[in-house]
Amino acid sequence: NDPDLLIVADWPATGERDLAIEAELDAVIALVGGVRNARAEAGIPAAAWLPVHAAGALTSSPTFKLLHPAIERLSRSRPLMIGTRTDIAAAAPDGLVVIAGDLEARVEILQDAGLPERDQPRLEKELAEAEGFLAAANARLANAEFMAKAPPAVVAGATARAAELTELVERLRARLKA
Repeated sequence: NDPDLLIVADWPATGERDLAIEAELDAVIALVGGVRNARAEAGIPAAAWLPVHAAGALTSSPTFKLLHPAIERLSRSRPLMIGTRTDIAAAAPDGLVVIAGDLEARVEILQDAGLPERDQPRLEKELAEAEGFLAAANARLANAEFMAKAPPAVVAGATARAAELTELVERLRARLKA
C-alpha cells in the first residue's frame, strides 16, 4: 500500500494566484530591504535593534499584520510602530527615511545625531534613479508609435507606472526638502 514514487506522481494542483497579496508581499519585501539598506548606508551596525515607524495604506492589511513579527526580525526593527505619515514624521524627525512603494518608514537614530546628514546622499541617489525611470516612462508614453501599436492593457500599465513614479519622485523631493 505504498504511495506512488515521486518520480511518477502527478504534479500538485495549483490554485489561482492572488495578485493583490503578491503585491502586498512585494511591498513588505521592499520595505525590509529599504530599512536594511538605509541602516547599512548610514553605518548602523546590522545587529542593532532600532525603533521603526511605518505608515501607508498597506499597514492595516491582514498580510502586513500577519508578517509584522517577521518584518521586525528581518529589518532589526523593534518596536515596529504603525501610524500616519504625519505621526511618523513627528515621532522620528531626524530618522532615516525609507520609501517603499506606498509604504513609508522612519528609522529612529538613538545615538549618533549626525546620521541624518548621511541619509541625504542615499535619498538623493534614490531620487535620481526614480527620476531616470520616470523620464523613460514618460518618453515611452510620448512615443506615438508605441501608443498606436501597443495593446490597451500595455498602455494602461505604462500610464499607471508613470503615475506611480511621479508620486515616488514627489515624495522623495518632499523628504529631501524637510
